[in-house]
Amino acid sequence: MRLALVGVVGGALLVGGCGGARPDPVQRAASVAAGARVPVAACARRHPGVGATRVGALRQSGTVALARAGAAGIAYVADEDAALVRTIDVDAGVERARTPLAGTPSQLMVLADGRLAVALRDKNQVQVLEPTADVAAPLAHLCRVDVPDEPVALAATPDDARLLVSSAWARRLTVLDAASLAARRSIELPREPRAVVADDDGKRAFVAHVVGARMSVVDLDVDPVDAGAKRDPRSIDLRARKVVGESRDDKMREGCQGFALAKSVSGKEAAEAERPAVAGTIPAPAAPRAVPQAATPSGRVFAPMVTVEPGDVAVRSSGYGNPVDVVPTEAPIVSVVDAAAERTLTRAVLSDGARHTDECLLPRAAAFHGGSGTLLVTCLGNDTLVELDARGADPSRLERRRWKVSAGPTGVAIDPLRDRAVVWSQFDRALTVIDLASTRVTDTPTRVSFARDADSNVAPLAAWGRELFHRTDDRRISGDGRACASCHPDGREDALTWSTPDGPRQTIMLAGRTRDSAPYSWLGAHADLKTHIRTTFRRLGGGGLPDAEASLDETDALVAYLESMPGPSPSRIEGQASDRARLAHRGQELFFADAQACASCHLSGTGTDASAHDVGSRAPSAETRATFDTPSLRFVSGTAPYFHDGRYATLDALLASGDGKMGHTLHLSREDVVALRTYLETL
Repeated sequence: MRLALVGVVGGALLVGGCGGARPDPVQRAASVAAGARVPVAACARRHPGVGATRVGALRQSGTVALARAGAAGIAYVADEDAALVRTIDVDAGVERARTPLAGTPSQLMVLADGRLAVALRDKNQVQVLEPTADVAAPLAHLCRVDVPDEPVALAATPDDARLLVSSAWARRLTVLDAASLAARRSIELPREPRAVVADDDGKRAFVAHVVGARMSVVDLDVDPVDAGAKRDPRSIDLRARKVVGESRDDKMREGCQGFALAKSVSGKEAAEAERPAVAGTIPAPAAPRAVPQAATPSGRVFAPMVTVEPGDVAVRSSGYGNPVDVVPTEAPIVSVVDAAAERTLTRAVLSDGARHTDECLLPRAAAFHGGSGTLLVTCLGNDTLVELDARGADPSRLERRRWKVSAGPTGVAIDPLRDRAVVWSQFDRALTVIDLASTRVTDTPTRVSFARDADSNVAPLAAWGRELFHRTDDRRISGDGRACASCHPDGREDALTWSTPDGPRQTIMLAGRTRDSAPYSWLGAHADLKTHIRTTFRRLGGGGLPDAEASLDETDALVAYLESMPGPSPSRIEGQASDRARLAHRGQELFFADAQACASCHLSGTGTDASAHDVGSRAPSAETRATFDTPSLRFVSGTAPYFHDGRYATLDALLASGDGKMGHTLHLSREDVVALRTYLETL
């Protein structure tokens, strides 16, 4: 079956059945700025000065954001399972209101004038809401604006004039006018951008990346028509070397899990954060600081992540990576970046030669506490909030305190006026409030929990599987503490090629690709997901999950989660008259033509023939077999590098390598190769 061309996905064209008419991300940005889809006035406040106001000077999004309504502390929560914003009275410990959203929220933030901006990950939009005078009333809808595909995080510049939006799948940073949400610029970034912060003077943005062990730096004060070199984002290398005692390894360890960023606040921002929204209504913390410290220097950006040693891919290993290395295959680190110099201060992964348990292997959110000079990080897998000394070269090795929180902590916000941290745990649908000023380690944090909604988009069995997928230090899953999400962040892949018992293997994207795609593994050795999961756990040194004789077991839960895991939601838009549309049409013809024979194995573009083939790719010294399973091409544009061993960094490199054993492309002109690649980017 041939697919009709529909449009553009984050700068690439998309095929599909039908869809609403939207221009590509850059064209959409221009149309929004011109008021074509959303009038400029639509996003402005209708009732200025009414309702809750922002707490402090935090200008960065999260799954939880704090505000104040009179003397009451308010937490806005982005509940992705229920597709709504929860308004919670933190002081009373009760939910006051629920605001349904137009899509699945990723993160949200309170703007300077009290409006709430929410990134709708599956709708490729930012929705803007307005508080009313009644905190128990749902927030009022103001507007929705289109942004490049899969918006995940937001930030504002220090003058509150610009709103920054990172889009994971489109690999872009969009600069919006904070008042009108008119688009000003759209900047291309490397793969999988997530958290974003603006520097102290608002001239640059720093962006985290889930893969690649890098941080991007974007100049914000650049004329969009200026062709100067400053338009290109710069990259800060966050890789580090292993140091054990006096021994130093010159090999750079790779990195993953770069979801979060936090910025040390300047003196001006700290003073603003401590100023009450309503004079005389907020009492000072009753208890002294638990750990008095000198202030952390401003102008630092903290990037919690993990360093990774995938092993020598020229040598087959007994597991994945190097299981016998003194430093674990995946180890936590917080890279400290000097914003002014645009370089990392964290150059090494220090080890005492021991293997520690209960470490933060899945950091998801971070917040800098200016009152104590500490960094707070939420950790999926072991469900903790850790407090780190932010003054060190690697704060992850300077833990001061930790608190157990509900399952799935995806966000943390600090209330500097009450000296408390508020944590949202998505898996348990619970809010945890922690008194940071308390010196009593026996204090039990306050929790506000919510029952699973009947219309939740995560079924109970899949929700159970989601917890297992992110569980660290479960010896049934792995022998070194790794979770499924360690190699598959957000259900995608870590962009690494691993040494395995069968040879070098690139991690495969799971989200949106596991259902009806048997057989599994690069060798096509497993007919079903349960078998594949059990085999993977054994290779990771895990004991395996037990089978249930008469009911669904934990492996069934993992399968349910994997099969329900959503992939990206690329925009489906018209574009038949554009140059890229013509290229995609031509590429589609080439893909299905007998001369190229692409569709003989990759049926209908995204399907496969469920067979293994020898395409001449075996490296005899490292491979156990010569035949490899035909992989799905669904979402192939965002899964570089390519081939079972990751030998091709780009699609162009892959297409240029054809020798007749895997399709026929060497005879194609350069224009036809570009057309074929453009079509592949639409799948």
